Amino acid sequence: MDSSWVIGLITGGTAVVASWVAGLGATRSARVQAEVTSRAARAAETRTRRRDAYREMSAAVHGLSEVFWRVEEADAAAAGRSRTDILTQMGTAARTALNEVTRGSREVVLEGPAPVADAAQALRHAALTTTGLLGRLTTGGEDERARYDAAYQEFRSQHLAFLELARVALEAD
Repeated sequence: MDSSWVIGLITGGTAVVASWVAGLGATRSARVQAEVTSRAARAAETRTRRRDAYREMSAAVHGLSEVFWRVEEADAAAAGRSRTDILTQMGTAARTALNEVTRGSREVVLEGPAPVADAAQALRHAALTTTGLLGRLTTGGEDERARYDAAYQEFRSQHLAFLELARVALEAD
C-alpha cells in the first residue's frame, strides 16, 4: 500500500475532525453570547420598568403631599365656614390623589423586588391613615390636629424609606 494514500487519509480525517471541533466551539460560543445578550436585555427592561413604576409612585405621593401641605392654609383661614371649606376641598383632592398612590403602589408591587414592594404598601397605608385623619380635622380639636401631624410625619418617613429602597434596588440591577 502506498504510504502517501494513508497520509492523505489521515490528513483529510484530521481536517474534518478539526473543522467539526471548531464548528462545535463556534456554535457554543454563539449560544453563550446570545444568552448573555438576552439576559442583559431583560435586565435593562426590568430596570426601566421598575424605574418608571418607582417614579410614578413617587409622583403620586408628591401630589398627595401637596394636598396635605394645605393644612396650613386651613389653619390660617378664619374659623368657621372658610376653614371647613378648605378642609372639605382638601378631603376631596386627597381622595383623588390617594387613588393615584394606590395605583402606583400596585405597579411597584408587581415590579418588585419584595423590599421595595413592602415599602410601597407601607407608604400607601400611611397615606390612607393620614387621609382619614384629614377628614377629622373639620370637627376635631387640638388632639385631632396632633394625630394628623403625627400621621403626616409617618407618611413622610415612609416616603423617604421607599425612595431609599427604590434607589438601592435600581443600583443593584
